[in-house]
Amino acid sequence: MNRKVVYQASMLAAIVAFVCALLLGFVFRAPDPGLSLQPVQPGPLADFLKPINDYPDLMLRAFASDSLFVISYLMVFVGLHATVAERARTLAAVGLGAGILTAIFDATENAYFVTYALSTLNGAPVTQPELPAIYVIANLKWMAAFITLAAFGLAWPRNDGLGRLMTALMLIFPLFGVLSVAVQGLVPFRGLFFFVGMPLFAWHFYRQARAG
Repeated sequence: MNRKVVYQASMLAAIVAFVCALLLGFVFRAPDPGLSLQPVQPGPLADFLKPINDYPDLMLRAFASDSLFVISYLMVFVGLHATVAERARTLAAVGLGAGILTAIFDATENAYFVTYALSTLNGAPVTQPELPAIYVIANLKWMAAFITLAAFGLAWPRNDGLGRLMTALMLIFPLFGVLSVAVQGLVPFRGLFFFVGMPLFAWHFYRQARAG
């Protein structure tokens, strides 16, 4: 395997994922205060349906960005696997396998929202969404992501300050995620990891590609 090519591709993917996270966090937002284009917790049915039926064009732009985010972070997971495979093959396999599941659950969740937005645009506003199935899929997505980063974090090389920092972040992420299951007010803050993690991943991959 040409690891240099893998690291170069993963570096680009981390940069793209970071840009997508910025778009999703600060650009593609519902005009109504307190309303989410992608609800992460069960709530009133009207709040779930309002962005789908009132802002379908915005929904499609947001989920186009989210779809690119899914593709990008999966490529980042491939780079993480390449980093730790020789150190801990089993943990690397668990991390990549859970990462693939994360992307599958995420893409499935996105597919619901894209389908609903298209339905509204085609003159059939949604009235009976697949709830709570969508929330279950979203929860499985996050649990798979926690496993992914836990596995890679446990196997990560800690040879310098960057390695130790990345290890700490990857291990804090699943601990914070599990805590947010009990403390639901923390759920919206799960995504903050990507604003910090993706630039660090990109820098790591850049260094590995240069070394290779």
